[in-house]
Amino acid sequence: MVRLIFNKKSSKNNIFLCIIKKTMKTEIEKANISEVKSYLALKDKDFAEFFKIAPEFNLRINSFSSVYQALIESIIYQQLSGKAAYAIFRRLCSLFNNNSVRPLDIIRSEDDELRAIGIARPKINSIRDLTEFETSGKLPNLKQLHKMDNDEIIDRLTKIKGIGQWTVEMLLIFRLGRIDVISGKDLGLRKGFAILKRTYPNLPSPQMMLEYAEKQWKPYRSIASWYLWRVCEGL
Repeated sequence: MVRLIFNKKSSKNNIFLCIIKKTMKTEIEKANISEVKSYLALKDKDFAEFFKIAPEFNLRINSFSSVYQALIESIIYQQLSGKAAYAIFRRLCSLFNNNSVRPLDIIRSEDDELRAIGIARPKINSIRDLTEFETSGKLPNLKQLHKMDNDEIIDRLTKIKGIGQWTVEMLLIFRLGRIDVISGKDLGLRKGFAILKRTYPNLPSPQMMLEYAEKQWKPYRSIASWYLWRVCEGL
């Protein structure tokens, strides 16, 4: 929602127009993290122990990123470390002398340019298919996504070439701020789970971790996921 404010207080009596963009808080942003941690600690004694040394929860929702750009980021992050993926995404933005990526940027770019900054060819194909979805009006905007449940969003967006369930789950957590999401196929989460449960290097199957999370961490599986990534970082 955008609110317009007219300010008449000036020496020349000019009217200044200020535009204040008011964004609705996401589920994660509205959550009381202390209460969530208490809940998870009560349900899971291993989390209770980890919380004694865990860093402060600081997941920040990128409120200014479009759905299109957030999906490009998720595509780039597929099967890469966070550090490597971040570097590639920053190079992509720099390629267009901008802090963002627009469909026209991708349309005008050459495959060789994108390969040169570290984007693999299959990911380039995915980004171009995503761009076609965006320019043809088939990609839901943020307002439309906020009206859809998680399963609807996953079903809709996985129709785009190269975008699987993991990619959409990352969008649900990091852009839409949904509070109850976990990705069974995320290797970092599976490693974090194994370390937390003292079974590493034996990793849980995706299904086993999902079933445990459903029983023990629902309805705060996104918060639990963030802490599992932190566990994994300590490996």
